[in-house]
Amino acid sequence: MPNAAFIGFTGTPLMAGEEKTRDVFGDYVSTYTYQQSTEDGATVPLFYENRIPELEFVNDAFADDLAAVIEEADLDEDQEHELERRLGRQYHLITRDDRLDRIAEDLVRHFVGRGYRGKAMFVAIDKATALRMMTKVRAAWDAEILRREAALPGVAEELREAEAAVIAFMRETDMALIVSQSQNEIADMDAKGLDIRPHRRRMLDEKLDERFKKASDPLRLVFVCAMWITGFDVPTCSTIYLDKPMKNHTLMQTIARANRNAPGKKAGLIVDYVGIFRNLQRALAIYAVWSAP
Repeated sequence: MPNAAFIGFTGTPLMAGEEKTRDVFGDYVSTYTYQQSTEDGATVPLFYENRIPELEFVNDAFADDLAAVIEEADLDEDQEHELERRLGRQYHLITRDDRLDRIAEDLVRHFVGRGYRGKAMFVAIDKATALRMMTKVRAAWDAEILRREAALPGVAEELREAEAAVIAFMRETDMALIVSQSQNEIADMDAKGLDIRPHRRRMLDEKLDERFKKASDPLRLVFVCAMWITGFDVPTCSTIYLDKPMKNHTLMQTIARANRNAPGKKAGLIVDYVGIFRNLQRALAIYAVWSAP
């Protein structure tokens, strides 16, 4: 059909460097921007918050370099090993235990202190780090419950009921690891001192996707690295904790997990632990004018 024309529909704009798509389909016929969707009420606005600037690199382009490497692969075990090999010291700084401990403690305080307590995703750099972070957050979570319970008798009477409600909320909250399955994952995780078996059983035996989508279900926090960050809509998901360098369409699709409409939800929040603000500005400039508090 020599005179036929290709017409494509996409929820992701053509980013710089993706000229092959433009060569096939041509330029835009019509666009509907992020700003328009917010103004129309089709989505909620997103707010950005930078928390705990942990590291300062001599290489100003480090975030770009790391994001470029991650963009090349879906990070299965072989690719994770390649990531470690190519980025060496910087990768190990990001996955350093004391840094992750601080982030885990901060995440617990932040999650409980939000106004609209919607579902949340923590996006880690790879599968092993996602598992480590869930373990650390669970420990910090339990410690925070014990601290609040011990302090409850000393809370002013007019605030005691509210504090008891927070403790109840924390006690009923469930969290889960959501990562893709690979052939050698048990041995690979064992070699890193991690046990993925109970988490894999949950992923296989429970309908975690349905639970996470259900507003009333106590599964409120999930730890991911690649799964669920694109094309997975959970209207009540209001917070994305980013600890994975990202850029372009992957970054846009990931933050869009938090901009869906839900009853009582006024906005979504992107919490940046790794310093993706510059990449976020570049990506959002293609959608609409972006400003952050």
